[in-house]
Amino acid sequence: LAAGVGSMRVLVAFGCGFLVAFLWWFVQADPIGYAPLFWLLTIALGFKLLRMVHEWYHYVNVKVPVVPQGAAGALRRVDVLTTACPGEPYAMIVRTLRAMQDISYPHTSYLCDEGDDPYLRAECARLGVVHVTRVGKKDAKAGNINNALRQASGEICVVLDPDHVPTPDFLDRVLPYFEDSSVGYVQVVQAYGNQRESLVAQGAAEQTYHFYGPLMMGMNAYNTVQAIGANCTFRRAALDGIGGHAAGLTEDMHTAMRLHAAGWKSVYAPVVVSRGLVPATLSGFYAQQLKWSRGAFDLLLRVYPRLFKSFTWRQRLHYLTLPLYFMSGVVSLIDFSVPTLALAMGEVPWHVSMGQFIIHLGPVVAFSLLIRVCAQRWLREPHEAGLHLAGGLLRLSTWWVYTLGLVYALGNKRVPYLPTPKEGELRNEWVLCLPNIVLALTCGAVGGYKFWQVNDRYTSFTAMLALWNAAILLAAVLMAQHQAVNSFFRALAGWAPVRQGLLALARWAEAAKQSVVSGMRQAAVCVASGLALFSALASTAYWAHQPVPSTMQQWQRYVGAGLRLGVVLRPGTVSPSFASAENADSPDIIALNLTGGPMPYLRAADRRALGQRHALPMLTWPVTSIQANGVSSQDLRTERRNMVKGTLLMRPLLTAPTASAYRDAWRQLVTRTRATGYATDGWVWSPPYADSVASYFPGPEYVHWVAVDCAQPAALANPAAFYAAFRRQQARLMELHSKPVLLIISKASTVPMIEEVRKWVRQCPEIKAIIFDANASVPSDPLMAWVTARRPRLLGAAPAKVRPGPL
Repeated sequence: LAAGVGSMRVLVAFGCGFLVAFLWWFVQADPIGYAPLFWLLTIALGFKLLRMVHEWYHYVNVKVPVVPQGAAGALRRVDVLTTACPGEPYAMIVRTLRAMQDISYPHTSYLCDEGDDPYLRAECARLGVVHVTRVGKKDAKAGNINNALRQASGEICVVLDPDHVPTPDFLDRVLPYFEDSSVGYVQVVQAYGNQRESLVAQGAAEQTYHFYGPLMMGMNAYNTVQAIGANCTFRRAALDGIGGHAAGLTEDMHTAMRLHAAGWKSVYAPVVVSRGLVPATLSGFYAQQLKWSRGAFDLLLRVYPRLFKSFTWRQRLHYLTLPLYFMSGVVSLIDFSVPTLALAMGEVPWHVSMGQFIIHLGPVVAFSLLIRVCAQRWLREPHEAGLHLAGGLLRLSTWWVYTLGLVYALGNKRVPYLPTPKEGELRNEWVLCLPNIVLALTCGAVGGYKFWQVNDRYTSFTAMLALWNAAILLAAVLMAQHQAVNSFFRALAGWAPVRQGLLALARWAEAAKQSVVSGMRQAAVCVASGLALFSALASTAYWAHQPVPSTMQQWQRYVGAGLRLGVVLRPGTVSPSFASAENADSPDIIALNLTGGPMPYLRAADRRALGQRHALPMLTWPVTSIQANGVSSQDLRTERRNMVKGTLLMRPLLTAPTASAYRDAWRQLVTRTRATGYATDGWVWSPPYADSVASYFPGPEYVHWVAVDCAQPAALANPAAFYAAFRRQQARLMELHSKPVLLIISKASTVPMIEEVRKWVRQCPEIKAIIFDANASVPSDPLMAWVTARRPRLLGAAPAKVRPGPL
């Protein structure tokens, strides 16, 4: 145990380091896209990371309790109780009563019969079990047990569920811990014997394996062991001190909270001394989970605040985080809904690079899986190891039940206490699957339509997420169709070759699993070191190939600076006053329309003026010779050096016979220019056709800004309508939503442009820069004076100047 805990602490230290690195990057990356979806997705991610850290917190202090010295003391008076409610199977209850009587340690057995059933009364008389009933049905299970305790006289009492069959040595394995007079209760493993009855039973059992393994063993170290309604052994003095079992839908958790608040210690003995039944049907499982989620949220909202001061700080943390497990319902709903909503609304939740996201989050996920695999060394039985896919699917399908439990708790709506049904006919359960079916069809329809309609990588990736969510939900729906699943497996088993093949495959998979998992556990620290080294090398390699962000790239995230203003000047008219750093009224952008070529040609006088610039130059030119055999990289490098040193906005105007040829030509120009060493230039893309924006878009990695030329003849009559038509095209392509828009507007003294621009600024937050294009008759200096004089009306205070730095 000590060696396992030591290696686990090393693994968790690695994992925490990568988690901190991811969170630091995520905060610095400024990832906020569409705010409502961004915060929903971020809350869901934060919840998952919190649950992961919560598990690690227990893994690093796994502890097996030590039996106190002098444990073989005098015999104690012990009462063993179980309950019975009308409608529960007789055979199940009688089986438990017989096992109770077979416990070797001297004790008195009680049946707390809510229905005062004559058959059970006769069976108790035959077996020597004390039959107890009551008239006033108050406080459900807790009241039933408390009624029996008022008639019992033992100093120790055991509470068993009627479906849990104890072993003869149950008390022998538990009572020694009560030699420590501060121990209030001892909890043992809750194991099951019917997990193979159905896929639902398998999934329900799998959800408990880690809880009754390393998590509860970690609680030993923090004195936060959770009392469970089945198989828990209490000291009567402790129970009597808090007024008996606490009432509620989760009476076991409520009782544990009050015992801990009263200062009693708790012990978890990781021994299997009984076996029970797990819900085998979806109706039984959902009824159980609704009761638990409603009860846990109620304790968090109404009991936890009252007992807060009486807890230790670890108990405060425990009882705060434990009920939040059921928040996984809301989080699963967010996970299922956000991709579908993003597709339907045409919004981007996170503005992050997929490569960077994988580089930073990938190691966290890898270490989480490695830690969880290594934690399986503390599972109680060999069959419990594995991926637990059935448990994961079942938990995801329960999103609406957990969400309903939260809504009921917030509204203080009563949920009747009913015993969890554990035996019954395995029918197909379509009605209970309707929420999952509706959500799956919605995700599938939206994801499939967008995947078919839009041909950009971001939309395709989001559509694949929606389709994946639909597949998960449908798989969970199939789990609950018991008759159909059983018929399918019976059909497979009826064909001998298939049966033999499946058996061989199962044996091979089990052997491979044991080999791989065992090897990973033994070499966990070495595997972790290898993962850390690989992650560091991958991250270094990735960042080594990333261009240094240019001033222009900083602008597109500098929301607080408002709009940028600029002017279009004729070559040869760039006056030194525009470029002077001391001129507070100089424009933010100086745009020049130049002659054509592979790269723009800039006159020496303009180069000298812009070389001392305070504004960012934007060069526009019609491109020629863009094919692979048209110009060499050396020629591009030479021509680029003949322009202004430092960062530029490059706005090439391309023509091509087809949209595909246009995209290829743009990508080739950008790629070959970057290869010359000028990777910090910002590329401004002007859609060649306003009605085919998505078809001609060359890709997000080749475009930094999108320019809409409202000064061209087709737009002069009604620039607002021209931009509105472009905006509708832009909305169809999600990758354009994160690109800032640069408007080119004709300045005409007869048109009230100021009010038009102010309207655009209010209604179109994607517009980050406006460039005014002078008529031929308007000299540049009066134009600049006209722009700067109206700057306060457009923007308020002038945005902070950011001087473009040299390469």
